[in-house]
Amino acid sequence: MKKWMKIGSGVFLGCALAAAGVVLSLLPPRVTSARQRPQPAFNNNAWVASWDEKEGSSEAKEISSQLNSLSYFGGALDSEGNVIVLGPVRQFREEVFPRYKVQVKKYLSVVNDVYTDRAKGTAKLKDTDLLMTLLADAPARKAHMDKLFAAVKDYGYDGLEIDYERVWRNPVVAYRYVKFIQELNQEAEARKVPLRVILEPEVPANTLVFPEGPEYVIMAYNLYGLHTTQPGPKADLAFVDKVMGKVRNLPRPHSIAFATGGCIWTEGEKTRFVTEKEAAALGKQLKAEPQRDEKSQAMVFRGKDKQGRQVEGWYADAQTLRAWKYSALQQQADGISLWRLGGNEKIREYYPGMDRK
Repeated sequence: MKKWMKIGSGVFLGCALAAAGVVLSLLPPRVTSARQRPQPAFNNNAWVASWDEKEGSSEAKEISSQLNSLSYFGGALDSEGNVIVLGPVRQFREEVFPRYKVQVKKYLSVVNDVYTDRAKGTAKLKDTDLLMTLLADAPARKAHMDKLFAAVKDYGYDGLEIDYERVWRNPVVAYRYVKFIQELNQEAEARKVPLRVILEPEVPANTLVFPEGPEYVIMAYNLYGLHTTQPGPKADLAFVDKVMGKVRNLPRPHSIAFATGGCIWTEGEKTRFVTEKEAAALGKQLKAEPQRDEKSQAMVFRGKDKQGRQVEGWYADAQTLRAWKYSALQQQADGISLWRLGGNEKIREYYPGMDRK
């Protein structure tokens, strides 16, 4: 039986726990009593990826007057559960992002990509097997938390961002992860470290007990992509409304994340991600004039390459991102996060009120 059933404090747990033989070791998580830490009235956030730090930081400086925080996407794990940080993490820490009388906070973002050979870049992406061990019980969770906060301190960042994915597919992992968030929140409260928790759209957010304290950020950029054979936008306006509905009962603040760039579908090849600049350049190369899709406000072009193969590209530009943002604001979003900076044509135009060139 795969249904979730309600027990104790309101956490939904699958009967699969019994099959896993862990019923006695897993009690319903409690609602933590940690007070909500001060948050900005509205959080404009963006990610800078470790593999594109230079251009990402350059774009961040263009819009720093509109940002509350930046997240450095470079944290991962090794096969022993140690936190590793890729790319020029210290260089990003030293970057200055000017904003009048307001500090643009820097978060270290950690994802559950597990590197078996860091030198070769060999990793198991979005690995939940290791999480089963790291989050197995209170001592294991405490040890993992200590490593996370140690990384934030060692690298000189202001806050911690957790981006553990695919956790909702297994009820045992899901349970342990929610318990971990509750305990992580209490530890962040004690250490006075701002905490952001990134959630996938399939999170059963309205049926699980999440603590007050973190900023919860739900992704809204996987409507179409590498996982779909049919081309389409990463999000449309209906999808934005649906995703915001998923987090309606989450503790505030809850934010939404949108993606720049898009995907290219080429006949006979694997779908691939592209930045806005790459997508626009490919459209010109194919002499395929991009059009704006009404339902998503995304740009789309269709053409043929030199081999005669059909090519279709969907991507977001500044107008697309503003349309998604306004839709989320109508659903009372407490913040907008942008994945990611780097490779955008006119990043300044994403923020209304700024000079446009």
